[in-house]
Amino acid sequence: MAKKKQKKQQGQQFLSPDKYIRQKVRTLDIGTCYISEDIENVGEGHVIVTRNHTGGRISLAFFLVDIWCVGVKDSFYRLRMEDYEVDEMIDHAGIFRECSYNEAHNWIYGAIAYAEDAGIEPDKSFALTQYFLEEDTDDIPIIEYEFGKYGQPLLVAHSHLEASRYLPLLQKNLGEGKFKYIIKDDDSEDDDFEEDDFEDEIFENSPLFKYNGPDIEYSYQHPDYPTEITLNHPWVHDELAKPENNLYLKDELIDRILALPPDTLRHDLEQLILFYIGQTCDNVPDEYDVEHYDGTLSSAVMLLAEVGTPETSLDVILEVMRQNEDFLEYHICDIAHEVLAPTLYKVGQHSLNRLLSYIKEEGLYTYAKCEAFPAVVQIALRQPERRQEVVEWFRQVLRFATESLPECKAFDSTLAGLLVCDVIDLQATELKPELEALFETGLVDCGSCGTYASVIRDLGNPRFAGHLDDCLLDIHDRFDNLHQRYD
Repeated sequence: MAKKKQKKQQGQQFLSPDKYIRQKVRTLDIGTCYISEDIENVGEGHVIVTRNHTGGRISLAFFLVDIWCVGVKDSFYRLRMEDYEVDEMIDHAGIFRECSYNEAHNWIYGAIAYAEDAGIEPDKSFALTQYFLEEDTDDIPIIEYEFGKYGQPLLVAHSHLEASRYLPLLQKNLGEGKFKYIIKDDDSEDDDFEEDDFEDEIFENSPLFKYNGPDIEYSYQHPDYPTEITLNHPWVHDELAKPENNLYLKDELIDRILALPPDTLRHDLEQLILFYIGQTCDNVPDEYDVEHYDGTLSSAVMLLAEVGTPETSLDVILEVMRQNEDFLEYHICDIAHEVLAPTLYKVGQHSLNRLLSYIKEEGLYTYAKCEAFPAVVQIALRQPERRQEVVEWFRQVLRFATESLPECKAFDSTLAGLLVCDVIDLQATELKPELEALFETGLVDCGSCGTYASVIRDLGNPRFAGHLDDCLLDIHDRFDNLHQRYD
């Protein structure tokens, strides 16, 4: 599966995607739905439900559905993808046919109901991905599908360990003789079952089988931030804080701000950002309402990209990225990729050692730290003469990740998976040995980047290379993009 499309998608899923999904996804129009072509013959396949954003982006959920016994075995989602990314992701995941939403809904909830009769609950991931579906009410027309095999549940387990998870439930809730099972690593044969009906690739290469390791425990001890500031141009703060300028700055205001002397403007933006950090780094206001988002800090960060310097501005941007999840959700919400990655590229492109040091810091929030990776990839994309420098930077990061993953202080499984995604964007075939060592830890979240075999396959395929427009740099385009997508 195309890794750059699987990212926790830099910026698109950044900062409490759970809340966004629970509160917002059902308000989006249902888009095209898909189902594995041979799900009825194989007994297991993917059902895909998409949701369309008004700005043209697409969010989707994959459901791995076992229609013979287990129900929803796994699921995952991706937010705000481009249509070509969705097409590539689906093309790479298997053979699908389009289906109506009602078909998708009935296959999923029908399989769940069938499994529940045997005492098997949907995978825990469904607690969140269910919000991509409409509520299971009488408003959804019922379509009768056949579940089970040979008129009863058929458990197809891929190991004795998996069988041991389900067989006690089947025996307890259905009783002996009321179900069949096969263990795919068992040498025994079932006279009534044709193993050839199954395609091992559906099970073994499914992108849904992933490692769910622990997250980094946030432990950053922040310095003292300014509690009072004196600005050279206080009107800039006044403008950024106006509700009508809630991140969507118009061209006229952008030009007016950037016409100020760069040194004094840079001072004001840096002080403003540090002041805002100090106001909310420990306690996000209780009255926070996602419907009334304050984008003052985000706008200041984006503007700082135009006048910032590595000497002072990079430290300020990294200080934003060191904050906790609540702070980042409050100030940046789900637009981190649009806010942080381009700014980090502009301000930090000649400070790779400092970015490496930041990556090695312990106790930071994963979905902020990961924004350094695409920023560095952009150096190679926009300055090809520096590609080898970038490759060596990623080599150091991969080696550090391999060493530090077991401790889960500076790297966790999710961050490792996202790192691999950006190595694929870079198409750095030179890093295969480092990637192999990373995967050998067994601690890489394959739900973010895919299995090692699929990563190596995509690493040699230019179609999965990063694009320049993945990271808009022109300040007017950046604000206009946000306006089109979120207004």
